Amino acid sequence: MFWLIAHPRLLFLVLLFGLMLVVEVGLRLRQFVELSLQFKHEERQPLIESARDGLSVLLSLLLGFSLPMALPHYEQRRQLVVDEANAIATVDQRAQMLPEPFRDKILQSLREYVDARIEFAKGRLDEPALLATIDRAMHLQNEMWQQTVLLVQQDPNVVTPIFVQALGALPDLIEQRLAADEKLVPAAIWLVLILISVLTCLAVGYSMRRRLLLAMFVLPLTVAIVLSLVSELGYPRTGFVRVEQRSMERLRLDLNTEVAPRK
Repeated sequence: MFWLIAHPRLLFLVLLFGLMLVVEVGLRLRQFVELSLQFKHEERQPLIESARDGLSVLLSLLLGFSLPMALPHYEQRRQLVVDEANAIATVDQRAQMLPEPFRDKILQSLREYVDARIEFAKGRLDEPALLATIDRAMHLQNEMWQQTVLLVQQDPNVVTPIFVQALGALPDLIEQRLAADEKLVPAAIWLVLILISVLTCLAVGYSMRRRLLLAMFVLPLTVAIVLSLVSELGYPRTGFVRVEQRSMERLRLDLNTEVAPRK
């Protein structure tokens, strides 16, 4: 089930048709009770509708609180992209003041590092390609550190400390972005949302005196839209809603422009 939650488009279809089927099951259960057990619901219809309305209100509250739970995770991922782009830009600015040959080697590694971080955003969690982009970024960090160590040993200057400080911020941002991708809506909350949705649809079907297609369609569609949107925000690598990489793309363009006159 949790694999399905990570794929919003498929989740939408499963919820829509699955909950419509639950409404139909509720309707057929009422018909079975009335025909087979000769049990009339007319006297108890207000109680049935009251239970249906109570579940509908509870479901509405849960759906209303589910979006605010997922949205901050998405906003955090977006902000971390901007923070990392700014941190890399600071490294670039300070690397410009380093002596040769350290300057060119570090800037070359930095351009490759930006490419690796953009590829990280295109990958998917738990896939080898994603881990490969992280390994590539860490390898490039190590290359820049090695060049910095040689610089300190051979030609220390007043720029070196502030450059080391800027370079030291990059590993933290790798871990922060990975941790933000792993920050999801808890599985227990998803279980409760789906369970209450099923019970509400079952109550809606059981409260119907006859089959009404609009009534059978509206609630499942509403639930499917909201929960698939929560999934989109919680799993931005697998749906339509993606964390924009415009800051990183602009940074890559700027870094490539810096070396263009040399070609």
